[in-house]
Amino acid sequence: MQDAPAMPESVIAAALTRSIESPLLHQLAKDKRRVAIAVDDLSRPTPAGEILPMLLERLKAGDIHDEQISIIISLGAHSALTPEQIRLKVGVEAAQRVRVENHDCNGNLVDTGVKVGQTPVLINRTFAEADLKILIGSVVPHVFAGFSGGAKMVLPGLANIESIEWTHKAVLMGLRGKAGTLEGNRFRAEFERVARHVGVQFSINVVVNSRREIAGLFAGDIEAAHRHAAKFARQIYATPLPTEPLDVAICNAYPKDDELLQAENAFMFHHTAPANYLKADGLILLTSACSLGMGHHGLFGPAQRLYRQPMRKGFLGHRQLAAFMPGVSSEEFHRIYWEGYPHFQTWKATLEFLQHRYPHGGRAGIFPCSSIQLAG
Repeated sequence: MQDAPAMPESVIAAALTRSIESPLLHQLAKDKRRVAIAVDDLSRPTPAGEILPMLLERLKAGDIHDEQISIIISLGAHSALTPEQIRLKVGVEAAQRVRVENHDCNGNLVDTGVKVGQTPVLINRTFAEADLKILIGSVVPHVFAGFSGGAKMVLPGLANIESIEWTHKAVLMGLRGKAGTLEGNRFRAEFERVARHVGVQFSINVVVNSRREIAGLFAGDIEAAHRHAAKFARQIYATPLPTEPLDVAICNAYPKDDELLQAENAFMFHHTAPANYLKADGLILLTSACSLGMGHHGLFGPAQRLYRQPMRKGFLGHRQLAAFMPGVSSEEFHRIYWEGYPHFQTWKATLEFLQHRYPHGGRAGIFPCSSIQLAG
């Protein structure tokens, strides 16, 4: 992809002193009693631990003390983070200085008085009761929200399981945007309507590069700052098309490669590319470390509300799918992916499969960060 260098620490700090279409942070903090900072979880590549110490200092300049601040992990329906994982996400300093809690989509909620469809939206009580509400999230391509981050941190990130379920069912019914595009995205508009209703005053939107370093940081209004981040993300994630159709597309899920349930993000380049980048009888090889194993999702994991028996993926047409995922067993893999798709735990076995399928060689394209790469 086009990519971008990492921002120096001094430039990141300077970016937090500015604001896009909103008052400055220290002005927003004036006379506030309780501050809530929503941070995304380990399935997202936001290096929150680098930002939070600087943010805490900015709040201190607004006369906000550590004991007035809570960090809430915006989990949606994902697994709660362990104490060690919290330290990995928010950094040791922030974890020691302020209170950190996991969002629970089934408890500690308050009614916002707003609905999505006919479903009441409840959100995390600690976040709802704060005088100053701040979001920290990464802006990477998302298959139906256009880009992640911004108001998506509230709905579905801090919401009740029923409204989270509504958002996913709405996607299945066609309420979706296009990956990498925000214009006319009704899904994104719903997120922002709810976030404004609950009073989010400030968002910090991070764009990471191919090494998961901060390449861009845009702070301010939940909509305007997010749009600036998305514009920059489109530029650095843009990836040229292959000069000739590929036999094999090797699509790596990094930097969203920690769970099997997140591995499908590796189709991002495929979803945004013209069909002829890969031959009609070609192969997609999904690769993902799955270092946390299968992972958890309160809607789509096995035995959960929207779980369905795995089937062939219709969007692949006649193309084959295979997977190299060393962090899960084939039994676990086939609880999420159709049994006809081969799974390998070693690269040696994967390579033997490829050599058997293409005994005379073939043209392969490697997409090392395919969960964030956009065709074009």
